[in-house]
Amino acid sequence: MFDDALFEDWLDKKTKAIFSKLGEEALSSEEMILLVLKAQTNHFEHLDQDLRSEMSLLNKELRSDMATLNKELRSDMATLNKELREEMILLRKDMDKRFEQVDKRFEQVDKRFEVLTSRIDHFMVWSFGTTLTVGGVVIAAIKFLP
Repeated sequence: MFDDALFEDWLDKKTKAIFSKLGEEALSSEEMILLVLKAQTNHFEHLDQDLRSEMSLLNKELRSDMATLNKELRSDMATLNKELREEMILLRKDMDKRFEQVDKRFEQVDKRFEVLTSRIDHFMVWSFGTTLTVGGVVIAAIKFLP
């Protein structure tokens, strides 16, 4: 792998040597290329620093936004949970009222059955009495009639 520090040290030494003789004599193409290369490495380094600072800033903003969204989500979930509980309580109250109505109807049906049972009991007693009376009349008629 390429060693950046070694390359930068070499490039720094070469460009310092070129800068020292800059005003004294004309630069060769190789020296100009080295100066352009040094300028580009400096530019890349500044771009790298800018990019890293931008990424750090974006990361902080993202964390802040995520924390805000998380708080909002928790708040919304708490609100929904509260509303759901209130709705469940209302539904239970409504359900209890309906069960009370059903209980009242069953009580009414029980009363009707008690009245019906009482009527049937009276009818049975009356039927039994009528049957015995008719039977006694028939037996008496058979005994007294030759």
